[in-house]
Amino acid sequence: MSSTNFHVRRTKTAQLDTVQQYNGIRSTRWVTPPDGKSVLEIQTTHRPTDLQKVPEKLNYLTPPPHWHWYQDEFFHIREGRYLFTLEGKETAVSASDPQPVHIPARARHTFRVDDTHEGSCTIEISTGISPRSPKDDPEAEGPNEKFFRNIYQYLDDCYIQNVSPSLPQLLLQLHSAEVSMAFPGPTWLAHPLSYLFGLIVGVGIGQYLLGYEADYAEYYDSKRENRKNR
Repeated sequence: MSSTNFHVRRTKTAQLDTVQQYNGIRSTRWVTPPDGKSVLEIQTTHRPTDLQKVPEKLNYLTPPPHWHWYQDEFFHIREGRYLFTLEGKETAVSASDPQPVHIPARARHTFRVDDTHEGSCTIEISTGISPRSPKDDPEAEGPNEKFFRNIYQYLDDCYIQNVSPSLPQLLLQLHSAEVSMAFPGPTWLAHPLSYLFGLIVGVGIGQYLLGYEADYAEYYDSKRENRKNR
């Protein structure tokens, strides 16, 4: 889908090593993940208290509650403090606490920087390898740099341009990374319903009816993978 037919102007950030969000409040970069991981993201919120000025409904830096189909997720806090919600229970974790924070596959969760913390907050995020990835390409499927670059920059474009994000677009991007939004209720019911919601609204409506894509050339360039900091 061309930028002229899209509901926001896509900012060309694919060639940037570090991507800025919310006018520099947060920056994110990616390096080659270690063995057994599909991504290694280093995310720094430089001015957490500035987020207090952002209305909650416009704070797209906090992911909605979600769950990963296959991969465990790991968080290493290098400085500052973050708030994790796992199956409805919120816990504050600081850099001085035991690391990593481990989120098992299929567990409903979200996290956010503590916006009362004075000073920078830095967190490293990694996930296990998807069983759908070929052995010679562990970054092929699941939450990877391509996914994070696309969804972060899309949401930042929405914020900067004062445009509400498209739910079908977001669900398509999540579905492409083997992630579903979390529904409340018993997991035996909530998980299949939320998966179907992403499939129908994200893939069915977003991709096939509206022409959205999970990956845009303005946001991600696969050729730059070979130039990552190794």
